[in-house]
Amino acid sequence: MWANDPDMAQSWEDEEKKGKRKKKRKKRKSPKMKKGDLVEYIKTSIIKEQRDDPYNFPFLREVTHQERRDIMKYYEMLRQSGIINMFGSSPILNWTRDDLERFLYGERNDPESIESEIEEEEYDNEDGENDNTISILEDKLEKINYLLDNKQKIRDVLIRAALNRIDNTDGNHEMRNVQRIFEKMSKEAWHFWVGIQNIR
Repeated sequence: MWANDPDMAQSWEDEEKKGKRKKKRKKRKSPKMKKGDLVEYIKTSIIKEQRDDPYNFPFLREVTHQERRDIMKYYEMLRQSGIINMFGSSPILNWTRDDLERFLYGERNDPESIESEIEEEEYDNEDGENDNTISILEDKLEKINYLLDNKQKIRDVLIRAALNRIDNTDGNHEMRNVQRIFEKMSKEAWHFWVGIQNIR
């Protein structure tokens, strides 16, 4: 081809190179959604539905208004305790009290560890220099005790809601399906909490 028609050969070669460049561009992965973009997405796509009545929202239809308030309070205490990044907090609602205790123990945020920290701070607090730290630790201890004391109550709310949803849909009470719906309810609770935060 180059001997008989060099212009045509050059043209084909150029087209081939362009095709390879396009394929390379297509292979590039799009970047993950950044935290700010995620928050903006939540504001635009989810929050619009909550403007009129924040407690009449397509999530958690199977729970009462009081149960929704209890879930929101639990999430707020979780946020204030600082024990976990709230973007990854939805599975905590599915945990048992024992699961939560193990997690707190692993993070040295269990009540016994915090009480030990308070005792150490009080021991070294001759001039009142540690009063602020002690106050912060006492507040954290109070919130963690709340999370532990109310863990089963919140879990029971989601279990009842999951069973109600199954009864109102396909009626499939197989363990795997109940677990799937139960986990979905905790994600909905998280979306609901995020929505409430953004319309306050």
